[in-house]
Amino acid sequence: MKKILAVLLAVLMLCLALTACNNTPAGNDDPTPTQGADAPTGAPEDDETEGGKYMPMDGGYPFEQYKLPAYTDFTSNEILIMTNAEYNSDPTKFDAMRDVYGLTYKTKLITASDWMTQFISMFMANESADIVLGGGMPLNMINKGYLQPLDELIDFDLPIWQDIKSSIDNLWYKDHIYTMAAKPSRAEIVFYNKTLFEEMNMKTPDEYYAEGNWNWDTFRQLALDMTVDNDGDGIPEVYGAYAEAGLCLFTSGIDYVTMNRDGTVTNNIPSDAMSRAVNYYVQLYNDGMYQGADNHTAFAAGNIAMGTIAVWQAKNVCGDMFKNGTIGFVPYPKDPSTDKYYVSEDFMGDIVAANAPNPKASAAFICSKRYNTLIDALDEEVIAEKEAMSLSEYVDTYGASYEFDKFLSEELFSDKFTPVNKISYNLQIANKWAGDFWFRPLTGEPWTTIAEEISPAIDEHISSLLNAE
Repeated sequence: MKKILAVLLAVLMLCLALTACNNTPAGNDDPTPTQGADAPTGAPEDDETEGGKYMPMDGGYPFEQYKLPAYTDFTSNEILIMTNAEYNSDPTKFDAMRDVYGLTYKTKLITASDWMTQFISMFMANESADIVLGGGMPLNMINKGYLQPLDELIDFDLPIWQDIKSSIDNLWYKDHIYTMAAKPSRAEIVFYNKTLFEEMNMKTPDEYYAEGNWNWDTFRQLALDMTVDNDGDGIPEVYGAYAEAGLCLFTSGIDYVTMNRDGTVTNNIPSDAMSRAVNYYVQLYNDGMYQGADNHTAFAAGNIAMGTIAVWQAKNVCGDMFKNGTIGFVPYPKDPSTDKYYVSEDFMGDIVAANAPNPKASAAFICSKRYNTLIDALDEEVIAEKEAMSLSEYVDTYGASYEFDKFLSEELFSDKFTPVNKISYNLQIANKWAGDFWFRPLTGEPWTTIAEEISPAIDEHISSLLNAE
């Protein structure tokens, strides 16, 4: 009986083996089921948090390339914001701080002139706010240990920061990042009057820019060619150009000073780039460039062919030009001596006290501002609404054309530009020595003499900022 059972068992095992072999595709020894009707069902959905790296979001992220970094275990769900203007979050709109992180806020109002005094007083009393809006880059406070390194709270290699990575790279100081904004401001534009260029049958700045030949030389030649003095009295009916000093300075790739990652600050006054910038500005001045302080209104009146006019001024006075399509705009021209196309930017953002009581919530707030900015720019409903507006309606609502706003937010942030951080304004250098930089050379003083005189004073100013007690 035992022999019979053994034989039957052997036959059964052989049949099972043959069945398995017959079900395996030729040349495939992998028994893992392939996708199809026989694949296992009920597989878990993709983990949008990627193992807890990102915050989950109800309904999923609308744009997979942007996710919010995970922050939990807040000290409190309420943050204190120090600001010189009431901070408001529109309750009708999505807000990552509120809707994802579950944070609320209250504000402590201060004046712009005494925020530093208030900050230090609260710091010493161990009553610091969680966030100071627009605190900038106060090097003396960083050197005293008053500020929290933000790179210890935020991973700036995450996708939400990649669009402005080149700008963030300019913020390193003492191997840390201490200030952050949702997006830099790049708004230095050359506006030009299309009607004047058409009447004089001249090649436009746009055409030079499109062919990659928009530089100091072509700007200066256009300024000369577009100057009109029909009666020969030495007072042009149309000036070829008006130019701020920044057109010469920042396009040469420098600011008055450069903040370095190792914690030093470089004085650029003795540099060749500074010399080029000043001498080019003197050239433009001697060519007969418009010198009036009312440059924006003179441009709008058709008395200047090209102008480096502040965006807010252009929006205030050039509405009709935007509406009838007679205003053109291009970036500042390139310094032909450089191998890059530079653009200056303001990127002095929010700061966090070293003893802020809720540092994770502070980081969540900063990331939320960045995320909100990204999502607002990609909101299809908002884009469709703007595109549906007539040119006149758009200008009445936003002060300029939709084309111009896209130029500011897209073209000036394209890969062709290398940003220059305007740190000198935060360090009060531009205000103290502006007359020496730009006025004295116009009177005929050699720049080398001026630079030798003022450079030691700037070095001393930098030293006092870095070593302030």
